[in-house]
Amino acid sequence: MTNEIFKRSIGLLGKDNFEFMQEQKIAVFGLGGVGGTALEALVRTGFRHFIIVDFDKVELSNLNRQILYLYKDVGRYKVDVAKERLLAINPVIDVKKYCLKSQDFVIDERIDFIVDAIDDVEGKIALLVKAKENNIKSVMSLGMANRHDPNAVYLTTLNKTHTDPLAKKIRYLAKKNNLDPKEIAVVVSEELPQKNEVKLNSSMMAPSSSGLTIAKYIIETFTERRRKSYEKHL
Repeated sequence: MTNEIFKRSIGLLGKDNFEFMQEQKIAVFGLGGVGGTALEALVRTGFRHFIIVDFDKVELSNLNRQILYLYKDVGRYKVDVAKERLLAINPVIDVKKYCLKSQDFVIDERIDFIVDAIDDVEGKIALLVKAKENNIKSVMSLGMANRHDPNAVYLTTLNKTHTDPLAKKIRYLAKKNNLDPKEIAVVVSEELPQKNEVKLNSSMMAPSSSGLTIAKYIIETFTERRRKSYEKHL
């Protein structure tokens, strides 16, 4: 059954790359508009091993942009709903869920890639530190609120960002923690945020574009990693 689900992924990526990706373990922190889309894209591509971390419950205001949730899920913990949805897509995947803040998560097992899709600055720095200490590749989503253009979203490194106020804070704190902004992969929007001092508004377009960009980066990372491993053993 699962081979039939992913035959088009295999055709696109190649059998060796697909099988290599299936053995990797992805930790996704934050299951909102960015993290939810990245997570679902990875599951539908064929990844099988996940750790998901979020402490929020589903709210009505999430439904306009967060792909994992339906009206019936309001009031439930996001990690519970997310795990059910992923297993409904592919019942043989392995998903470990943690209902807690990212900075409280302890890495005590192998993780091959970290996705930072949270909006808490302290948590973002904590994830960067954990990734460095454990030699885990990661990617961070920066601000997608008050933005609307999916075509303005792109992958870069933290030192090259220029339109995101959040990036400025992260750069400052990264340097204080002896982290090199040149080595921090981020997904950012070049669209200037609409000014709104009352609340952060959002639609599906920019967050989902960030999530898909993250998923693409992860796929490309493991494709390149498998290629280098193969060439090393020739």
